[in-house]
Amino acid sequence: MAPHRLTSALLTSLLATILTAGTTDAALLDVPSPKNYVRRALARATVLNNHVYIEGGQITQYEDGFSSIRGRVENQVNSTLSIPLNESWKSESVTIKATPKPFESLARNRWYLWTDTKNGVFYAWGGYWPFGLEMVTDEVYKFTADSRGGGEWGVETLPNGLRLDQISPGEAGAVTSTGTMGIVIGGQATPWTQLGRDNTRQLSGMITFDFESKALMNGTQKFSPFGDTPVVGASAEFISGVGENGIVVVMGGHVGRTDKEVPLGEMDFFDMRNVTFFDPVTKETWSQVTTGDIPPSPRIGFCTAAFSSKEGGHEIFIFGGSNERDYLVYEDAYVLSLPGFVWTKLPTPPGGRRAYHTCVAVGNRQVLSVGGRGREDEIQIRDAIPQGLLLFDMTATEWKLEYDSNAAAYESANAIKDWYKKR
Repeated sequence: MAPHRLTSALLTSLLATILTAGTTDAALLDVPSPKNYVRRALARATVLNNHVYIEGGQITQYEDGFSSIRGRVENQVNSTLSIPLNESWKSESVTIKATPKPFESLARNRWYLWTDTKNGVFYAWGGYWPFGLEMVTDEVYKFTADSRGGGEWGVETLPNGLRLDQISPGEAGAVTSTGTMGIVIGGQATPWTQLGRDNTRQLSGMITFDFESKALMNGTQKFSPFGDTPVVGASAEFISGVGENGIVVVMGGHVGRTDKEVPLGEMDFFDMRNVTFFDPVTKETWSQVTTGDIPPSPRIGFCTAAFSSKEGGHEIFIFGGSNERDYLVYEDAYVLSLPGFVWTKLPTPPGGRRAYHTCVAVGNRQVLSVGGRGREDEIQIRDAIPQGLLLFDMTATEWKLEYDSNAAAYESANAIKDWYKKR
C-alpha cells in the first residue's frame, strides 16, 4: 500500500501543547487502562532479565473511555515500564508494570539507551525534554534491572577529568549496543536537548560509552564511519558473530549540516539501497549496494530489530518511518538478509501507517513494536493496535496481537531460504 500524505498540523499541535503545558492532571497515568489508551510515541525499548523495558516518550489517553483528551494533547512518561517475556500474553490484556523514576529530568523522548546485558543494566543519555520543560545539566543515568520487571535508577559516576559539558547531547542519532560499549552516530542538538542551547545543529562524529571503564568518548570525524558528515535519523543494529568483533549496520537517515539550521525535508538523504557496515573496534568501514525489494527513501523514525539463525545467516527487520521530504508516513515493513544483501518486502502491517515507534527482538523469533503514530494530527486518534503492542513472527512472516513465550528458535523465512537456494 502506498504511504499517505501528512498534513501540516505540526505547528498548531506544538502551540497547543506549549499553551496547555501547565494543565496536567494528576489522574493522568503512564500506563492507562486499555480502554483509555490512545497513543504512545517517541519511546525507546530494550530487553533485560526476561522483560522488555520501555523508556520515555509521550502518551495520549482518554478519560473513562471517552474521547476527550486529558491534560496536554500528549503527556510525558516519567515511569520505567516493563512487560514480561517468560509468559505468553495478548496485547489487549497484558499488564504493563510502571516503576516511578526518582528524577523529573528522566522524562525524555528518544533517549539513547545502551544495554549491558551481561551485568543486567542499561544506560540512558541524550534524548530531548518534552516541551523543553524540567531541563537540567545532562548526566549519564544507569538503570539496574531486577528479576521482576522493576529496578533502580542512579547517576553513573564517570572517570575523573571527563566533563559532560564538552560533549553535545542530542537526539535522532543512530544508537546501538555491542555488548561491551554503547554507540551513537550523528544526531542533532536542539534547545530541547541541552540546557542553555539556543540553536539547532546536526552532529557529526560518533560517541561511545565503555561499559567497563564508564568512559564517554566524543569521537573525531575519523572515529565515525561517515567521517565529518552529520547523520540524522538513521538506525543502527549490532550483529555479533560476524568477524572477530561483530559489525554495526547503519541505514536510512538524512545528511545534515553543521554550519546552519536546515529543515529535515530539505536535507539530502541516505538511500536505503546503500547500507553502511563497520567494525566497532577497528573502525574498518565499507558500504554495500543491496538488491531486492528496496524500501523507499528518504526514511527516518523507523524501527529495527536484528536476528541470527543457526545456519549463520542474519536478518534485519525494519518497520514504518517518516518521509520528511514528501510529508509521508510509511505503512510497510521489510527484511534485509545477510550475507545476500537482499531486501524482502513483508505483509502490510495492521494498524495503519506508523513512525516514531520502537522495536525489540523477543521470544526467539518475534519482533515487538511499541507505540508509534501516523500523521501529526492523528495523535488524538486511538491506535488500532491494543496498547500499541504489535508483534511480528519473523519465521512465519505473520503479524500478531499476542506474544508466544514458547516460540521455536529463529529460522529464516521460506522466501529468504528460497532466494539463497536459487543463487
